[in-house]
Amino acid sequence: MTCVIRLLMHVVTVCDPGHVDGGAPKVAITAARGLADAGHEITFIYAVAPASKALKHPRIHLEHLDFDSVWNKSNPFAAAAQGIWNSAAARKFADVLRPMNPANTIVHFHQWTKALSPSVLPVPSRFGISSIVSLHDYFLACPNGAYYKFPAGAPCSLTPMSAACLTSACDSRGAMYKGVRVLRQHATRQALKEAGSSLSLLNVSQFAQNMIDKFIPGIHRRFVVRSPIEQIMTPPTVVTENTDFLFVGRITVEKGIRQLVRAALETGLPLTLAGEGPLLNEVRDTADNIRCAGWLNQNDLVQTMSKARALIFPSTWYETGGLVVLDAMAQGIPVIVSNRTAPVEYIVDGENGFVIDPDDPTTLSQRMLDLTDNTLAQRMGLEAYRHYWKSPRTVEAHVAELLNVYRSILVERPSNNHWSAAWS
Repeated sequence: MTCVIRLLMHVVTVCDPGHVDGGAPKVAITAARGLADAGHEITFIYAVAPASKALKHPRIHLEHLDFDSVWNKSNPFAAAAQGIWNSAAARKFADVLRPMNPANTIVHFHQWTKALSPSVLPVPSRFGISSIVSLHDYFLACPNGAYYKFPAGAPCSLTPMSAACLTSACDSRGAMYKGVRVLRQHATRQALKEAGSSLSLLNVSQFAQNMIDKFIPGIHRRFVVRSPIEQIMTPPTVVTENTDFLFVGRITVEKGIRQLVRAALETGLPLTLAGEGPLLNEVRDTADNIRCAGWLNQNDLVQTMSKARALIFPSTWYETGGLVVLDAMAQGIPVIVSNRTAPVEYIVDGENGFVIDPDDPTTLSQRMLDLTDNTLAQRMGLEAYRHYWKSPRTVEAHVAELLNVYRSILVERPSNNHWSAAWS
């Protein structure tokens, strides 16, 4: 008779906000809830209130470290100091970890750049506790986090923290912010060195790992687990009844907004922009066929997407995830995606969507016009639907993959002989 032992874990989730204000916190909260539903104990550590209602669960214990986001601080010097190295956060974090059992505890970092700083990354290693950090962006290697030259509106090709990188005018907010972020990157490198092999990396796509892998020391183990979406299987959208092309996300340069607006103006096709950002005033009231809907809650987003002819994802940066593409595919909506983004892993060009070069000024317009053909649009939408539901990115699937990663890390946990059992 085979005996199967099910290891119950204590997962410590670390995230700047305790609520959803972007993709990383959404994944952190969704995963924590899913792990708790699966019977595991969760300690959710966050800096910025409030805590999401989704975290109210008998197996989720909340620890509020009580720090504000650096972007909300009125004193720029205080903001810079906190962003580079928040010693107080490291101490509070250590107090929470101190009584925990390293044998069944793993710390999962999701977001730490807006309040907690890299100071928290090496703390688990000081107690012999293994940790893993999700790379929702490129902040672990790149000072501006996007591996992108914002003033030029183009992706970067430099080695992060090289002489060329240090002198590059790449930051979206100017040289002073670049200087602070370079200092933070030095601190991050030191934190990674201190954490050593006890810290592993979780890439949210193979695409993202391929982009960043060569810039991070090989001592850190690598894993790939794609993020989940919360979709209920319903009949596919009848896209032939819809006319609107849809964009969902931040209204920013790196998201390809200017190229998208130009395509809408050239074709005259209706475009809805669901989101906010620094380019919102620039594109608002550009033309009658372009509508700015602002940020939408989940219910309103589902409704808006159900009225879309196609979703457009035209990012000009190396987008790591792109969950909204999966949301569209799950509803049977064709997608047009940039070849610089992780969703190219899901798209077979011409079958369940189109893949475009965001630097090509004509292809996006042409693909939008192509999808005005009812036969093509419906066929692509149905194929996108079939492709997604063949292997859906459900919360349950995500949790199962996470647990496999956690078990692998705990089984091969380094000896803690060289770790200090106490730290103050």
